Amino acid sequence: MIKDVLKQFLVYGIGNIAQTALSIILLPLYLRLFEPSQYGVISLLTVVTSVLALFASVGITTGLFRLYYEAEKGEKKKLVGSTFLWYLLGGSLIGAILSTQAPALSQLLFHGGDYTYSVRLLGVFFFLSMLQIVPFSVLQLEKRSGLYVGFSLSRFLIDFGLKLYFIGFLGRGIAGYFESSIVAYLAVFCCMAPLVLKYVSFSINTSYLKQLLRLGAPFIFAGIAVWVMTSSDRLILNHFSGAGAVGVYSLAYAFAGIFTVLLSSPISLLIDPFFFSYAAYMSDEEKKKLLGKILTYLFLASGVLYLAISLGIGDVLNIFTFLFKAKEGYLEATKLVPLLTLAPMLYLISTSATLAALQAKKPEFISIVCCITAAVSVGFNFALIPIIGIWGAAATSAVAYMLFAVLCYWWSHRVFPVSYNWWSIIKGLFFLGVAFALGWIIQIPAHPWLSLLARVSVGVAVFALLTWYVSNLLTKEEKGRLLSYLRDRGRRLVTVVQRRF
Repeated sequence: MIKDVLKQFLVYGIGNIAQTALSIILLPLYLRLFEPSQYGVISLLTVVTSVLALFASVGITTGLFRLYYEAEKGEKKKLVGSTFLWYLLGGSLIGAILSTQAPALSQLLFHGGDYTYSVRLLGVFFFLSMLQIVPFSVLQLEKRSGLYVGFSLSRFLIDFGLKLYFIGFLGRGIAGYFESSIVAYLAVFCCMAPLVLKYVSFSINTSYLKQLLRLGAPFIFAGIAVWVMTSSDRLILNHFSGAGAVGVYSLAYAFAGIFTVLLSSPISLLIDPFFFSYAAYMSDEEKKKLLGKILTYLFLASGVLYLAISLGIGDVLNIFTFLFKAKEGYLEATKLVPLLTLAPMLYLISTSATLAALQAKKPEFISIVCCITAAVSVGFNFALIPIIGIWGAAATSAVAYMLFAVLCYWWSHRVFPVSYNWWSIIKGLFFLGVAFALGWIIQIPAHPWLSLLARVSVGVAVFALLTWYVSNLLTKEEKGRLLSYLRDRGRRLVTVVQRRF
């Protein structure tokens, strides 16, 4: 079981790491050619797309993951087909609204018609992005991680190349950003569609659709609430501080988003199929033990990546500014990253609680939790952004997700009680703060490459040593298995090197 999970995680992870590397390569292009206000416009249009996707989907992919493994082989096609046709209808409707109402939307968001064409492009992009959700979900459900990563990476590579051409060589600006994505999404959908047709029956089964909506509907409120926590701050920031502030804030969010790409996305892609496929054959006690281990492992992995990102991004941005002549207005983003990275970290750590609620078929309170934290987020944003600008938005993000995690675990314990190792987790959080403080005080301004290496190395090493020897997060047996695994991999690596040389 563990080997299977690790294999899929590595496949998903490698694909996401490759995409992250290419995204970082594109960032200097954006930071050099786009003013902060233009980068802010792209971010705002992306925010609009994300909230509209929530309304179009009504959260039914959550129901698809929950029901897929319980359905008979022949019935699975009907389940997938009903889901796909729902996405086709929603994508067509909202895509048409975006394209036909582009002048009014441009006026509403940007107080003018300068971005009407970009909004029309957004409508086409939205339709194509909705078409791809179910085919990619099928590859997840069938545990075809290689195909999933292959298609997603191909889409990204096409988009990457076209962005270089449209933005860097043709000077298409914001329009080129969306034009490249439209071509990439269309090309990959045409390639992958024939491979997933055997899993789809193109008919709507009303019985399955009712079940999908029943399980998924609560998550639309959760999704909207999460959108409010993660994206509405940019709309509020745009209102009070303008698109330039949104551009700086969005850059910091993009750096914090590396956490999602490297860890949260691979885990979210495999965790539902992994947990529910094995939980179907487990007793309740075994499920609870597994959920406890999931929290422990996610916290340890999250802590290491949080330190690497929050301590290293400042030097990375200094390197970008020196080598690629990025506009200096973006430098303020550096100090926001540690606060903003807490959001995806806390959301990922909440995974075990949301799995417990879904296992009990009582996901409703997760939606309520999301709504509560979203309301807190909006209130704090309106209170703080007019006073301290982007710092208010960043602080609100961290507070909202901390509240989200606490409430999720409190509720999940009521419906599916799990004995988590909370005392060790609390000690681990303290050690994370100590490691961050020690890494943060290291600064070598004249040598950003050396500073990057020193800060990240010290922070990660301190956290690893303290959690290994003091926190008791891992049992002796787990430590032994981990050391044995690392020794085995080390010997294999030495053998490979010796054979080659």
